[in-house]
Amino acid sequence: MDITSAILDPEMGCTAFTVERITYTRTRSGTGVHSRTAHARGCIHPGTPETIKLLPEEERNETFIVIYTDYPLSTGTPENAGAVSFTAPDRIRWNNQTWRAIRVRDWQGFGYVQALAVLMQEM
Repeated sequence: MDITSAILDPEMGCTAFTVERITYTRTRSGTGVHSRTAHARGCIHPGTPETIKLLPEEERNETFIVIYTDYPLSTGTPENAGAVSFTAPDRIRWNNQTWRAIRVRDWQGFGYVQALAVLMQEM
């Protein structure tokens, strides 16, 4: 069962957003930073009381959203001592705010990804 058509349906609340993926690469001269942005679409909803229970304790007081999209969002890759590069959690720019992906559930068998994202405080 593929529900991509429902996620991308404007009548179901489909909206456009931007995903920024930051990659850090270690070099002999230091750490290089590369940022890549992509345009994606999907349904974004406020977090519900049921969903908040899925968050780690330290993030339960944060403002968060739930994203349903066919774009492969990521919570980043871990920084290992021997690794040459690693990625930070995706940043989702939507509704004039920036959100950080903290949990991603891959439901590609059904045509979508579900992500929880917390509001980042702009400095």
